[in-house]
Amino acid sequence: MTILVACGACGDTPVAPDSQVTDHPEASACQPIGATGEVIRRSGNPRLIAGQPFTDGKLDLSIADPDVQRDAAGTGWNLYYAAAHATTFSATDKVPVIRNATSVDRQTWTVRDVPALVAAPEPTAWDHTSTETPTVAYNPSAAPDRRYLMLYAGANGMFPFPGYTFPGHAIGAAFSADGVTFTRVPPAQSKDGDAGKVLTGADVYPGTTGAIVADPELAFVDGIYHLWFSSFACRGASCETVHAYGVSHATSPDGITWTVLEAPVRSLLRASATITSGGAQPSVIYDARRCRWEMWLTSDAAGDTDAQPVVFNNMAGVWQAESMDGVTWFVNYSGSRDLAWKPAEPGEPLGLLTGADVAADDTGRLMLYVGFDDTDVPADFVLPDRTAQGFRPGVMTLNVATRDLP
Repeated sequence: MTILVACGACGDTPVAPDSQVTDHPEASACQPIGATGEVIRRSGNPRLIAGQPFTDGKLDLSIADPDVQRDAAGTGWNLYYAAAHATTFSATDKVPVIRNATSVDRQTWTVRDVPALVAAPEPTAWDHTSTETPTVAYNPSAAPDRRYLMLYAGANGMFPFPGYTFPGHAIGAAFSADGVTFTRVPPAQSKDGDAGKVLTGADVYPGTTGAIVADPELAFVDGIYHLWFSSFACRGASCETVHAYGVSHATSPDGITWTVLEAPVRSLLRASATITSGGAQPSVIYDARRCRWEMWLTSDAAGDTDAQPVVFNNMAGVWQAESMDGVTWFVNYSGSRDLAWKPAEPGEPLGLLTGADVAADDTGRLMLYVGFDDTDVPADFVLPDRTAQGFRPGVMTLNVATRDLP
């Protein structure tokens, strides 16, 4: 078992480019897909456990929303994830942060002591209470201080209609020269005049009473940023009628101005005529050698997570979808998930947190996912559960699975 250790000396080392995507070949150069294996959990899980200390004397209370990438040299891996940072688990000084960690072997991960991004400190900022679900892409042709683009979900409070229990998320953008620390898009470049904000629910679902966008996932291909993201919209005086729910798709030449292509993507719905039947939390890679796209997403039916003891944004697992053009997808919801909850597996006996992220290494795939565990729980850490008490000792963990990797 590997406990994450703060790294105070590694903050000056640049992060290598995202090698999930490469140059787009001519169709005649596309290689055959060939046989693929199954996704298997690797021994040694969990790899990281929430509760690690940092040099400011505080702790990270959670691990969530991993975004993993192969480095350019092909010798290591880069990871971004969201965490809540505070003095103690019960403290009132919690601050959302986005972390960056690195690994050479997919087993031992070293986190940088300085966060890649911190929630906006101004109480009125649109992303003050929530800064999460990071995704990072590298553009070698961008200005030097904008080579790395991070998109994230941000909010300041809950979705403002009765009956809903999720934040009122929008999507923000931040840039970096080295992939280590990021700076939000300035207010003058945001259409709403808010530092960082680049895409809102109203942009995606105009004319609805309320809408949110969250869980961004980036791929940079042929000079264009592709974005997939969770989306939700509702209608009615109190937003009582759900209008749409699913994964949506947008593109941008610069990471700031986005054009929505489809919301939600119909081919990813469980029922193509029912635009409320979509999934969420997409992870996407483009396999340039084989000219195809792959996506992993959550899409749970009622009752799919009822057996999991912890109740906190659970998922039963992730489905895989494939596409030849990134527009029309094939996913078999009557088949088996690529990864499904197994309570006997280390790191996840209490359940799975929604979402998993996948990176490519030639034909192999590395998947990182977050579980709920009751082993090696730091003092005073608890997770919400189904008991009358409403909580139990527990901790969030980062776990590794692979497909066709040694």
